[in-house]
Amino acid sequence: MDDFNEILESATKSLPKYQEIEKMLSCVEKQKLPYELFKILKKEADVNMQNDLNIPEDGALFESMKQGMLECAGRTLVASTFFQEHSVDHVAVSAPGHSFLIIEQSEKTLIYFDVNNNLFFTFSRSALKGYEGISTSKECQLKEYAPRKTDFYDGINTTFSHFLAMPAKEAIDRQYLVNVAAALNGNKEFSKSNIQVDKDAAEAVFQIEKEIYGENFVAENFYSKMDNLFESQKLQEENDKRVINKILKEHPTRDEFINFLPTLLSGNAGNRVPYVKNASLEQKNFLQKNFGIYCKKKI
Repeated sequence: MDDFNEILESATKSLPKYQEIEKMLSCVEKQKLPYELFKILKKEADVNMQNDLNIPEDGALFESMKQGMLECAGRTLVASTFFQEHSVDHVAVSAPGHSFLIIEQSEKTLIYFDVNNNLFFTFSRSALKGYEGISTSKECQLKEYAPRKTDFYDGINTTFSHFLAMPAKEAIDRQYLVNVAAALNGNKEFSKSNIQVDKDAAEAVFQIEKEIYGENFVAENFYSKMDNLFESQKLQEENDKRVINKILKEHPTRDEFINFLPTLLSGNAGNRVPYVKNASLEQKNFLQKNFGIYCKKKI
């Protein structure tokens, strides 16, 4: 427990994916690191793995990550460790059933960095209500905003608008321990991880987390609402599928969709893609070109 963070950091840096990233980005200037890392670490950039039943599928614990499996917690751990090593200011984020990063690109600009959902975009710091910087745990809400001419996005996916931002080192340590406890508890995402269920040990891991980092009342308050947030997110995703199916039936061709796009984004559906809802038509070109791929993934 005295050097848990150092052990976690060392184990992360020993991962093949981390070492690959260090090698590929060794000559990249600091300002460009977030986007270059995004392109390497995003899920759709993964080389197709053979369906080996012996590989744990959780993508969050080291036995799984060493063999190339990465899910949101694993990608967040790798990215955050890399950014800490290279002094890129950021916070790690916990959302309903998900984790990602918010990066400080400049005094006025933040980056939404969600490699597991293949989504990267810049936005005004003023649009993130509650956010107080990289050293403070805060419950945050991403509000509707007008993208600036300098803002950029890559990828098409819905966003999480309500989440917990936490100092990176504390956040990834806590997230890893929570996943260890979940595995010991027998949660279904760890069913193929070859970890014996031990609920007493799971409870002990939570105690270890508290002894290392103490109480975080902001985090505890956020997690107390997690069931409701998760249910709300689930309902929203089901609604996304209904909306997409309706659009595909009523506007089946690319040209028909492009003509319908401004109407679609002006409504509630636009809140799910805030980086383009109020953007110029020129900025929406990427969405138009890739909407078909996005729809197939959602349905």
